Amino acid sequence: MANDLYFLVFCFELVLYLNFMLLTRGLRGMQKQVVCLQQLKATLPLTVILLTGVVLLSTAADSTDLNVIQKNLQSSGQELASLPNDRSAMLGLILIVSGALFRAGLLPVHFPNRLPLKEVTHLQAVMAILIPVAVGLLIMVLVVSQVIEVNLSSVEQLLFFLSLIVLTVAAGLLLVEKEWKGILYLIVIQSAGVFLALLSAVCWKWRHESLAAETVSIQQAMRVYTPALLFIWVAVIGLACFLDSLGQRRSAILYPEQLRGLIFDQRLSGSAAVILLALLMGIPGSAAFLLNWQVVVYLFEIHQEASKGTLAIVHAGYLGLSIVLIVSTTLVAFTCAKLILLICFAKPLARYRQRPHRGLALICYGCVLGALLFSLQYLLKF
Repeated sequence: MANDLYFLVFCFELVLYLNFMLLTRGLRGMQKQVVCLQQLKATLPLTVILLTGVVLLSTAADSTDLNVIQKNLQSSGQELASLPNDRSAMLGLILIVSGALFRAGLLPVHFPNRLPLKEVTHLQAVMAILIPVAVGLLIMVLVVSQVIEVNLSSVEQLLFFLSLIVLTVAAGLLLVEKEWKGILYLIVIQSAGVFLALLSAVCWKWRHESLAAETVSIQQAMRVYTPALLFIWVAVIGLACFLDSLGQRRSAILYPEQLRGLIFDQRLSGSAAVILLALLMGIPGSAAFLLNWQVVVYLFEIHQEASKGTLAIVHAGYLGLSIVLIVSTTLVAFTCAKLILLICFAKPLARYRQRPHRGLALICYGCVLGALLFSLQYLLKF
């Protein structure tokens, strides 16, 4: 069942549906009806794209089992008569991967629909985006890894364009975002875009540098670099718990300006927030630094093929992707640095001194400890 294409898509849609129901459970009456209608309009085209890709891929391969799809596509790849089927399979793959990632929220087509986010805590809002993104990346890797050997260059280009779109959208929205929930939302999206760029670069390296007899599996790259992505998300979860712990007993913390000079009257919580923001900013040794640095190195190692006797030049497309990635990463770092300065050096607001919520604060400190241990482990290996 786990290798059945229709079963995977059904589970994916079920997870997204349950996730949305949890997000909107606090809404009532006309308000909930309006939110559900907006969500349906935003996501229905993406679901149709995803299902169309499933039908095309399963029809071209004459099976719904991923292992059988891989074998059938490989066996028919040498036959000239199978060319239309190969095109249908490639189009199906493009629609599945694009539909799954955008349906998961990596292209925030329903980002202006802020009403559900206003009714939930920061932790709930972060989990509402983390769960779909994690499931979407998992579905993408499971599907792509089965057909990657059939047309590796097309998979590489598909991941290239998807990462370019995701990083550009995240960077653009981060410039204008003014609320904490939106900032955390976009940091999650940007980190997933970096991960897609890494997978695209790995596909290129395997296609050009691997031995012909070597088995190509994108799952190897996911196992190596997924811990760094997960610890970035751990830092985001810790920051969400920090915000909820402060606003649990009084008014919620919605805007960064509400934390001006926080470290002067909440030293422990303020220090935890500064550490988490510094880790998300990408200081050397952090998970964000490890992931971003590795992607930039891989992208700059990609060169266009050159004629004999001439030097290969940097690949123009991947050079552009590396520039977009650097700009996007710089915007995240600038946003986190601005928040650190606001917490540590801005003139404190007149606020009631209160104890943060104990349970959420402990989760926040646990996230800080886990992220720091990962950074220490990486520094020792380095």
